[in-house]
Amino acid sequence: MKMKNKIKKHSLKFISLFFAIFLWVYVLNSEKVRFEKTVALDYILPEDMIFAQRPPIEVSFMIEGPRAFVRAVMEKDERLVLDLNKFNKKKQLSFTVDINPSQLNLPFGMVIERVTPRRVPIRLEKKAAKVVPIRANFSGELPAQMAFAKHEFHPQEIEIFGPRSLISQIKEVSTRPIDLESLNDEGVVGVEVVLNDDRLSFAGSHEVKFQYKVNAATENMVFKQFPIKFLTRTKKVQPSRSTVTIKLAVPEAMVRDRKKVASTIQVWADIPDNIKDNTQVPLKVVVPPEIELLEVRPKSILVNTK
Repeated sequence: MKMKNKIKKHSLKFISLFFAIFLWVYVLNSEKVRFEKTVALDYILPEDMIFAQRPPIEVSFMIEGPRAFVRAVMEKDERLVLDLNKFNKKKQLSFTVDINPSQLNLPFGMVIERVTPRRVPIRLEKKAAKVVPIRANFSGELPAQMAFAKHEFHPQEIEIFGPRSLISQIKEVSTRPIDLESLNDEGVVGVEVVLNDDRLSFAGSHEVKFQYKVNAATENMVFKQFPIKFLTRTKKVQPSRSTVTIKLAVPEAMVRDRKKVASTIQVWADIPDNIKDNTQVPLKVVVPPEIELLEVRPKSILVNTK
């Protein structure tokens, strides 16, 4: 009997403790609190329009309600969609959009006290597109005594679109820095084109390749009155001139010795056996592999028979 009374006594204590904890949790979670929730804004633009000035990308709600629902509200990923076609039936370029608190789905007992910003200013402009060239932006340096033999983009131009007033001012777009120290002798690498204003976008694909070739650095060298050698079986020809001017790209190591460079160059005029008066004969310039012919003036000579 005493054992039953003892168990009954302890049972009442446990039940009292359970109800005390339950009431404490209930009161604690029923307590009203104030908290702030930030929600992203998505805009639906009219088809032929674009933002002249970027509007806010998010809005903050000050909410009051039971503590029990705070976590669920904060963890819920919500976005508000603003269809500007509905808010701008008069087709205005500048107007405001009211943020309606009822757009936010909240549990029973939750109340929105404040919205920031309450009104969103909208500025629109006609959309325009333009094809512009791509400019290379380099970082670092090529190895000593090396230089680009060629470099080009594929494609060389890219189409962008944005507000008409902004598009009209853009003459070119540049790439993110291309690290010169990472380049090999030649190759093709993908590069990223940068748009420096968030109102600009690419009209289509913006995949761009950079093709390059690196050679030993060269300097230009010009020879004036360089003699022409005549290849002919007869001496009964009279050329209009016996010298030309040639422009070469010469490795830096050879620049100081002009005589040595000149000794490796030949300019030939191959005179046909059946030549007639006033015949234009093309000139052939022979240069070693390490030297590049940039220009020869003239490219042909007039030949007469004596």
